[in-house]
Amino acid sequence: MPLTAQEAFDLSKQFRDFAIALGNYRFSNWQRLTPTQRRDIEDEEWSLINSSSDMITKAVGLALEESETSVDSITKSIKKAKTAIKKLEKVSHIITVAAAAVGLGAAIVSKDPGAIAKNAKLVLDAAKTLPA
Repeated sequence: MPLTAQEAFDLSKQFRDFAIALGNYRFSNWQRLTPTQRRDIEDEEWSLINSSSDMITKAVGLALEESETSVDSITKSIKKAKTAIKKLEKVSHIITVAAAAVGLGAAIVSKDPGAIAKNAKLVLDAAKTLPA
């Protein structure tokens, strides 16, 4: 069974939590660990953090898939919105489209799968409701 966005997110959190536990162990036992052991533990800690980050990236991609919104459709919507803004006369329409795009950008940067799906839909809706 394929991994869902939520499962990828949950796994990412578990890997991050384990990395933190490993770091806490390293600092709690600093005096009894050799420099080589400290370095080896730290290397593994960073590997776990990187794995966690990779899983978040995977979760974002899965969230886009699960939201039934492809990157291609988001790109088309943003292009349509950019074109429409040149023709819009009401500032409120421009602000609506801009706010939706800013929200999507923030969601992508935050790597929050739920927010990405929600904001992608807002951009699509704003682009679809623009006057021709």
